[in-house]
Amino acid sequence: MTFPDLKKYTFSGHDSFQCRLLWLKKGYDYLLNEHSFAADDAPVRLGVGNNMVRSIRYWLRAFGLTDEDEKLTKLAHLLFDSQTGFDPFLEDQATLWLLHRQLLITRHASTYWLIFNELRRRRPEFAVDDFVQYVTKVKAEQEKFTANADTLANDFKVFTKLYIQGGRQAKDREEGFAGILTELDLLKPLERKADDGKSLGTVYSIPLTDRADLPAELILYCLLDTPGLSLSINLETLETEPDMPCAVFAMNRAGLLQKIDQLTDRYPNLLIYSDQSGVRELQFKEKPTDKFQILRDYYVPALV
Repeated sequence: MTFPDLKKYTFSGHDSFQCRLLWLKKGYDYLLNEHSFAADDAPVRLGVGNNMVRSIRYWLRAFGLTDEDEKLTKLAHLLFDSQTGFDPFLEDQATLWLLHRQLLITRHASTYWLIFNELRRRRPEFAVDDFVQYVTKVKAEQEKFTANADTLANDFKVFTKLYIQGGRQAKDREEGFAGILTELDLLKPLERKADDGKSLGTVYSIPLTDRADLPAELILYCLLDTPGLSLSINLETLETEPDMPCAVFAMNRAGLLQKIDQLTDRYPNLLIYSDQSGVRELQFKEKPTDKFQILRDYYVPALV
């Protein structure tokens, strides 16, 4: 895919609803049947209120399942087609990792890109005020755009609900009310307390781990889906650059090297890892012409 202009930040649009578990499939089926979100009967057909219709529409675009013309993308069909889709009902956690990455790289919801690629590196523990201040005082002033503090705070609230289970955890999950990405366990809340024990509010962290539950094939797919990468990719680039695996998945070096080992074992005709004279690189012998074949390699054996 072609990444949008990063300077065109967008916030809100979700009507304060986090994307729920069944919404993407519901929205996919709705568009597949050639319905329009602007239609008067959209709430009836989708079985939700007007504001939720707008939210479903927003999240389909934010996850890269629709394009600017509200047409379903190839990835949407590959994932959600009822007959041939890899994982229409999001039963495989790999799909959630893939959707998480989509949410960042489409940049339709700028909050997610900014938090994972920038804010968490500057502040290992951050609160809503840190996010609002970072966008309004750093990004907006440097890059000359307008950012409303209340809108940003609301975006941050939706961000936390998307990644953190609420108090009704099991029931929320069963009834589809939980945020779609809660199972990834990426975002950790921590209550700050003063010396006298009084609460100072909640801070959040996105700790680096080896992400053992993240399939290596997703790393390869992400690289093939990133424009401008050469045949040789420095380990430091993979580890530190925005939109690269360690930034997107909050993965540490040990996890990255483990994934690279798995990939070079599985795709010996495609990849090699070189560590010579202190230069560590993942090198493509050649790039596949169809990046989606890597997803088929992962999903299709699981469906047999």
